[in-house]
Amino acid sequence: MQQSEETDPVSAPRKAPTAKDFPATGPFSLAAPGPRFGARALDLAVIALPVLLVIALTAKTINGQLQLDVPTWLLPATLAFAVVYEFLFVVIAQRTLGKMLLGLKVVRYVDGARPTPTQCGLRALLPWSPLAFPLGPFGAAAVLMIYGTGIGGELHRGWPDLVGGTLVISTR
Repeated sequence: MQQSEETDPVSAPRKAPTAKDFPATGPFSLAAPGPRFGARALDLAVIALPVLLVIALTAKTINGQLQLDVPTWLLPATLAFAVVYEFLFVVIAQRTLGKMLLGLKVVRYVDGARPTPTQCGLRALLPWSPLAFPLGPFGAAAVLMIYGTGIGGELHRGWPDLVGGTLVISTR
């Protein structure tokens, strides 16, 4: 007996998940904005710590005045560190240190599986891309704004999730 395309689960098109497809709380529920914000704040602290250390080590006191002598390589190094940090942690463990501490995990949007390296790369690159342009203080504001896009929407998918084809879920 031959199955029609409508009843064949292998060839049937997969429907995109909606909020109704996830439990309200507990494991595999959608990550709420609060824990996502907390995880991102922890991750930004991890990224900022070496930056602040370099600034502190290169600062000088001249005639009693504190002079910050920020190296020109610091911004590109920070950008590279931030992207590599996000990429490596998500590709290897499906979560950054902040997400580990708050019980969150990154999964593929279409099937909940481990994201591919390409998805992890896109997800890591997008938020930090404004720093590649001469935007001054608006570059940092743009980074925070891009991360903030994960607060709204039915699935709390921010621009990094949309570009990477990912979703953040709770593990506890």
